Amino acid sequence: MRVRLRYALGLLVGAAVVCVAQTSRSEAADKADFETVCGACHSSSMVSDILTAPEWKETVAQMVSIGAKGTEQQMEAVMRVLLRTLTKVNVNKAAAAELPLVLDITEATAQALVKYRADHGDFKTLGDLKKVPGIDAAKLDARKDRVAF
Repeated sequence: MRVRLRYALGLLVGAAVVCVAQTSRSEAADKADFETVCGACHSSSMVSDILTAPEWKETVAQMVSIGAKGTEQQMEAVMRVLLRTLTKVNVNKAAAAELPLVLDITEATAQALVKYRADHGDFKTLGDLKKVPGIDAAKLDARKDRVAF
């Protein structure tokens, strides 16, 4: 039980690091690991809710506690897939490190978003967010259901 708890805690810490770093690993490789880990217990199509990153971290930790198995790299890939595809973020509260994978932006654009927010106040609409230098309006429109204010 101690090993499982240590693993779950390590997973949470590792997932936090994943949230802030984009890797050179391909989305296809991450998706394959996601299918391997999540698909071992249930259809991966069951994973369809849009949650916050902390909610996904809690869900993944819970799955590990009830028997989900995977390497640290696979669990990090699971989190990246969830961040890229099923995570919502509050753009008025999120740190720059939380934004790149969820909004499909670069780290530099995430920093610009946080600076713009500090200089101009909270965002109220998607239109406000599109004023941030470097934001791709089309990508933002594609992820509008994942943006919270």
